Order: sequence, then structure tokens, then C-alpha cells
Amino acid sequence: MRKPHGQLRLSRGVGLLDALIAMAILAFGMLGMTRLQARMVAQATETQTRMTAMQFGDELLNSALVDTANAACYTVPQVGACGKATAKAHAADWAVRSKAALPGAPTAGAVLDAATGRMTVTLTWTGKESGETRTLVAVTDVRP
Repeated sequence: MRKPHGQLRLSRGVGLLDALIAMAILAFGMLGMTRLQARMVAQATETQTRMTAMQFGDELLNSALVDTANAACYTVPQVGACGKATAKAHAADWAVRSKAALPGAPTAGAVLDAATGRMTVTLTWTGKESGETRTLVAVTDVRP
């Protein structure tokens, strides 16, 4: 059975139209996948920065825990008298290294509450992707 001449003309191009619709759907899907991947990379970068901050906070707190007799020497900025020059130098070096490792305009500080024996380390930085200020606060008891 042959189709009449008019119906043959109407059925031409239907396959091409189907292919165009399929390509449009595929393009939107690929665009979504690209955005997802970009967000994943941004989150991985943010996570890496948080891990770096945690490592620096842990480093200074552990140094104070090992040398509890001179815990006051590990404050940043240095307050009061310090009986051990190497501890004071280690704290100053820690502050420089932590600021260099964190993005934005980071700040680093450590405070010892002599009454309770608690040491608090605070690091702040600006997130690379978000531009928001991030803060890490780590606290430990350094009483001998």
C-alpha cells in the first residue's frame, strides 16, 4: 500500500525533529552535570581548607599539652612573661605558617585562661569560593 502523496510530505522530517529534541534534552543534562561537578570541586577545596585549619589548631594545642609548664608561651599574640624562648618562637612560627596556609586575610590567635587552664585557639579565613568568613575554634585543658 502506497501512501498518498500529501501524507508522504507530512511525515518527512519527523525523525529529524525527534533527534533535535533528544539533543536538547541531552544538552540540558550535560549542563547540569557540569554544574554539579563544579560545585563538587568547590566543596572539596573548602573541605581541604578546613582540614588545614584543623591541623594547625591541633598542632599548637598539642605543643602546649606536651609543654604544660610553659603553656603561656604558646599564646598568640604573646602576652606576659615567657620562660622558654623556643616555645615562644614556635608559637610565632606557627602563626606565620597558619596565616600563609589559609586563604583570604586569615587571623590566628591563641589565648590561655590561667584561672581554668583552658587554651583556646582561633583561626579565621575567607572561603575561596563563597567569600564568607570561616572560623575554627579549638579548646583544650592544659593544666599540668
